[in-house]
Amino acid sequence: MSVDSIQGELLREIPDSYQKTAGFPTWTMTRAMSLGLDAAEREIAAAREKLDPANLSGQELEQFIYYRTGQSRVQATFATGKVKVTGNGTVSAGDLFETAGGIQFRAGESVQVKGTAEVLVSCVTAGAAGNVAASTVTAMPVQIAGISAVTNPEPMTGGYDAESDKSLMERFLNQLQHPATSGNAWHYSEWAHEVAGVGEVKVFPLGHGAGTVDVVVLGADGKPASSEVVKQVQDYIDPGSRGDGMGAAPIGAKCYVSAAAALTVAVSVTIHTLPGSEQSAVTQAVKDSLAAYLAGIAFRQDYVSYAKMAETILGTAGVKDLENLRLGGGTANVPVGERQAAVLGEVNVQYAV
Repeated sequence: MSVDSIQGELLREIPDSYQKTAGFPTWTMTRAMSLGLDAAEREIAAAREKLDPANLSGQELEQFIYYRTGQSRVQATFATGKVKVTGNGTVSAGDLFETAGGIQFRAGESVQVKGTAEVLVSCVTAGAAGNVAASTVTAMPVQIAGISAVTNPEPMTGGYDAESDKSLMERFLNQLQHPATSGNAWHYSEWAHEVAGVGEVKVFPLGHGAGTVDVVVLGADGKPASSEVVKQVQDYIDPGSRGDGMGAAPIGAKCYVSAAAALTVAVSVTIHTLPGSEQSAVTQAVKDSLAAYLAGIAFRQDYVSYAKMAETILGTAGVKDLENLRLGGGTANVPVGERQAAVLGEVNVQYAV
């Protein structure tokens, strides 16, 4: 109701023996009350909306879910790795190294350097941004005495972004719709999802025979999970697949965790571009779009749709039309096994003249 509507109702309840026109005390008092009631109604309406978790985000969503099911958002993790330093000096725990883009890594140990040495480091900022490529950590924001050079021979790994609101909401609804109790199949799925870096999960009861459970996981990027994530899930649910109850799984239930098998899908296509489009940019955009589509259907669809792949390419910026699309050399849907995840293979893009 509007302020005027509320005031109108109040004035109708007051006898006409009182002067109720604007400027008189009766009108002024009811106006003030109407403004207060209107504000209260708005606050009540806002509170009522928050009874539906679909209207919540961030910390409010976290609290709503935690109070009802005990589920918490999977937090971001820090990328880790090693840097190789050159020189003669001491790298102290806490010393910083960084990429050209300013992503910093902190030494986790003190190392005496005589010529070259490796130093364990972790990213200062949690999240996937810390998963930088090899040979990119090459600078020191504060010069370390005696150290002349630094690099990372291998990529930094293990950095995962905090669970999104969408993913947290999906886990919440999944628990309500498929209660996880007493080590049932849904319980194994829930346990796996509590590990950072895990995306979709499939559970196969009796996968290795009686008293066993197979858990197949994807990474948060929709691709087969890394060996590191697989180990973390294995250690969390049933360390060593011993079934001794030292993890989340009950005694007697042996759990075997594995990554989805990658089904590589090669793509070839001839593209007609829109005027002003740069071919190299279009090619990269097509690859990114196709990879995103495949990640989105992983463990959700048992085939790669030829039509959807074509639609994805056509929806890419700079693409006007296409012809001669081939998926794995064919023009049909590509079946995906129940323990497989389709990943983008070689992409051969030709351009019509």
